Amino acid sequence: MSDIILQGLNLGKTYQEGDLVTPVFSGINIQIRAGESLAIVGASGSGKSTLLHLLAGLDAPTEGDVSLLGDDLYRHSEAEKGRLRNRHLGFIYQFHHLLPEFTALENVMMPLLINGTSSAKASAPARELLEQVGLSHRLAHKPGELSGGERQRVAVARALVNRPACILADEPTGNLDEKTAESVFNLLLDLKQQQQTALVIVTHDHRIADRCGRSLELFRGQLRERAG
Repeated sequence: MSDIILQGLNLGKTYQEGDLVTPVFSGINIQIRAGESLAIVGASGSGKSTLLHLLAGLDAPTEGDVSLLGDDLYRHSEAEKGRLRNRHLGFIYQFHHLLPEFTALENVMMPLLINGTSSAKASAPARELLEQVGLSHRLAHKPGELSGGERQRVAVARALVNRPACILADEPTGNLDEKTAESVFNLLLDLKQQQQTALVIVTHDHRIADRCGRSLELFRGQLRERAG
C-alpha cells in the first residue's frame, strides 16, 4: 500500500477577471507522505495558500489533478469532497476560524459531529485533546473569552480530533507573538508525532520551516527545494 497521503500532479492555477488573466503557478508536482512534516515557504502573493487550497479540495485547479489517499479529489461532488476533507484532513488557519457562539469543547467536537458521531461519543476525545493542549480549564469558554494563543490551541485540537491522515496549516502562528507562536508550533509538532499524521504548513517564518523534515519554496510560479 502506498504511503502517499496527498499528491498534486501538474497543478496549475490562473485567475481571470474579464480580460485580465493572472497566472499564479503551473506544472506543480508535490507528494506528501504518511507521517512527514513539510513546510512551504514563499513571498507574500507567491501562491502558497492557493496551493494549499488546491490540495485540500477547497479551490479547483485550472489544470492538473489532486489525489487524497489515492482517490482523485476533483472527480467528486462538492458534498463528497467535503465528507472526504472532514474525514481525512485537519485544518488550521492563521485566524483560528472558531465558531464564536460555541464553547471550546463544542468547537473541537464539531468535526466529529459533522461525521455523524453522537454528542456523547464526541465529547470524550474532544476533552482529551483540550487537556493535551493545556485547556482542560477552558472547556466551557467561548472564543471571545480566550486569548489568541488559547484560540489557536483550540484550533489545533479541532484539527486533530478526527485523527486525520494529514493536517494542512496556513500560517498557523502568523497572528501570534514570538513566544506564543513557538509554544503553539511545539504543541502541533508533539501532537502530530503522537498521532503519526502528516503535516503541511505554509509559513513565512523560516525558523518554523527549518524544523520541518522537508522544506519547499514557491518562487516565480515554480515549486523547488528550499536552499539552505
